Amino acid sequence: MYRTPGFRDVLRTLAVVACFQLLGVTPAAAGAWTLGQGEGLAIVTVGGSEARGAFADNRRRAPVSGFRKAEIQVLAEYGITDRFTLRGRTELRHLSFETQDDETGLGVSEIGGRFRLLQRGGFVASAEANLRIAEADPALDPGGAGLLVGEIEGRLLAGYGFTLAGLPAYVDAQGAYRAAGATSADEVRGDLTLGLRPRPDLLVLAQSFSVVGLPTDGLEGYDQHKLQLSAVYDLTPAVAVQAGGWGAVAGRNALDERGLIAALWLKF
Repeated sequence: MYRTPGFRDVLRTLAVVACFQLLGVTPAAAGAWTLGQGEGLAIVTVGGSEARGAFADNRRRAPVSGFRKAEIQVLAEYGITDRFTLRGRTELRHLSFETQDDETGLGVSEIGGRFRLLQRGGFVASAEANLRIAEADPALDPGGAGLLVGEIEGRLLAGYGFTLAGLPAYVDAQGAYRAAGATSADEVRGDLTLGLRPRPDLLVLAQSFSVVGLPTDGLEGYDQHKLQLSAVYDLTPAVAVQAGGWGAVAGRNALDERGLIAALWLKF
């Protein structure tokens, strides 16, 4: 029932473009907050994930051929002004499949900016726009092999800093619409972060990442919802390390994926 050609085709498509469409998770950087003028932040993340199953169209877990991913991501942000932060990200990834050849190369790269719209006390609201590009995959677009395909993303962000049980805390909520190229689906995304500092040099993060792929003529609709728990430890005021794990908890026509991350944060 779960191994129909349509279901296999959808999952294969999602697996092949996993780092372009269903990029696992990323560390929480400044969120809705912008960096101060002349301030910078770089985060280098090493991650690995695997999927031995998938969520079928009826949202039940079903077996599929194995899929593994290893990647290195580099994210950099810089405060052009106190209200505008320039950002960019790129990645190198290796994809392993049981039923086809492995793939290694650059994944998605993006450049964009975040503008602070409003700040009142502990509340902040921002808008972000990003241009994302990657090399077209010959498995999805044989005629476009070697060419670049792009996505445009618009994102609204809101954050609030507060005290929880006497400890500094914050919540960050983000909603985005990602307009994709001709070979993939447009997406609606929602991210939520709760951060808590049990001690001055330790930040504990609980995060959720949701994506809903809108159906197109060549691709069924899909959605995937992931939870991540991690901690960021400040080695010095300018250097921190992060470690955590994440996993998909629900979805439809999407991989049942889980993984680990480790990251180095550098402030400059």
